[in-house]
Amino acid sequence: MMNIHHVRRSGLLLAYWIFALMLPFALMSVSASAQASGSCWLSGPALNFGSVSGKGKTSYTNWQVTCNQYGHTKTVNVALCPYATAGGLGLSNNRRQMVAYGATHSYLKYDLFYDPALTQRINTQANLSTLKCSYKTFNVNENKKVFDLPIYGYVYAGQNVRAASYDNNNNTQVTLLYAFSQDKQPSTEDVLASQSSNQSNSLNVTSNYENSCNLISASDLNFGQMNDLSRAVTSSTTVALSCPLNTSWKVNLDQGMNYDGATRRMRKGADYIAYELYRDAQYSQLWNNSGASQGTGNNGTQTINIYGKAGPSSTAVPAGEYQDTITVTLTY
Repeated sequence: MMNIHHVRRSGLLLAYWIFALMLPFALMSVSASAQASGSCWLSGPALNFGSVSGKGKTSYTNWQVTCNQYGHTKTVNVALCPYATAGGLGLSNNRRQMVAYGATHSYLKYDLFYDPALTQRINTQANLSTLKCSYKTFNVNENKKVFDLPIYGYVYAGQNVRAASYDNNNNTQVTLLYAFSQDKQPSTEDVLASQSSNQSNSLNVTSNYENSCNLISASDLNFGQMNDLSRAVTSSTTVALSCPLNTSWKVNLDQGMNYDGATRRMRKGADYIAYELYRDAQYSQLWNNSGASQGTGNNGTQTINIYGKAGPSSTAVPAGEYQDTITVTLTY
């Protein structure tokens, strides 16, 4: 009886070892079916903003991602997740920069975005909260595919910089993280977990910040109610403009629509009231079509005062509303 009992224990031990050897083989088989391997690389043209003014400007460049995936027997999913470094110029107030070299270097701030609405900024590092992915597929028998990767840019408005050509020294690196899978769409977590699957290329960013000035407004000059032309009546108004830093500008006023060769005039029908415009509050610097107010831009709004004086006159005119139109010209 003892010998029979011993044989049965040996049989149980043999069955146990067979099961233990088969288990790792089964696990390896499941793991292999869930994964897919491949490679991707990216390239594309420069991001050129062209001529830029203080109003800011958007632009974009279309990069391409080429992926290879061989040996799959069913649809393969791939997640493409780019980010871009700050470049050698670094960040200023968390914004990327271009530079124009000179006696004094000038820096123009810009940024990169995933979307044309400029709501999803491309971060300078890969992290779960900011990395945005696009998802593509390989069908069976597709081994190589090319995907578009648009990159949107924005030069921030209202910058206090000099007019010049700017670039980022061609040292912003666009890095593509990616992951493949046959059984599911790879998540951002999957991509970050396999950062060995990445490829980078340099993005050159250029712009030409121009001497572009804007005549923002020219308010009407109103002398109000004039009961007696025997005394001079004065009033003033303003012209507002904006120009890039250190851009020379000049504002001219023409002689109006009713000029008689000697003085400006406001008109009502066949009747006129003479008046003049001046550059100073003392009414000593006549502002005619041969004179001008001059200055240099500070990249902000600059206001110029215009002073007007009507009368005195001994000529009586009928009551009513008298008008003239002056053309304001901004030259830079």
